Amino acid sequence: MAAKKSGASRKKAEPKPEPAKSSKPRRTTKVKKISTKDLVARLARASVSANIDITFTSGIGQATASLFRNGVLINLQSVSNTATIFLSDVQRGDSISINGVCTGNATVAVSVPTSPKTPENFSAGNINTGYDVL
Repeated sequence: MAAKKSGASRKKAEPKPEPAKSSKPRRTTKVKKISTKDLVARLARASVSANIDITFTSGIGQATASLFRNGVLINLQSVSNTATIFLSDVQRGDSISINGVCTGNATVAVSVPTSPKTPENFSAGNINTGYDVL
């Protein structure tokens, strides 16, 4: 009978060389170059400044004003006492959201035309309102 070869005497297969890799990554999709026209949060000739006056009386409160354009958050500012929030880039068609809470009364007034009109008054509790800029 023939002698069996031990596993130690078998030659290992030499590894196959890997193909050379390119130094440049492959792009699977074409990337569109963007320009300022593609940006939602850009100043336009129609941009105006707006003040949001938030007044707390007979108690304390805090509120956050958010400015949205085409569903994109453009600006967000919060106050924890009576104050004016200044928005430098507001355009027709933007949305302003005011969220907060007060222990007494609060009044919100926006300096640009909105729907619904301001000032708007709130009693103790949550402040949740929104305005469309006209």
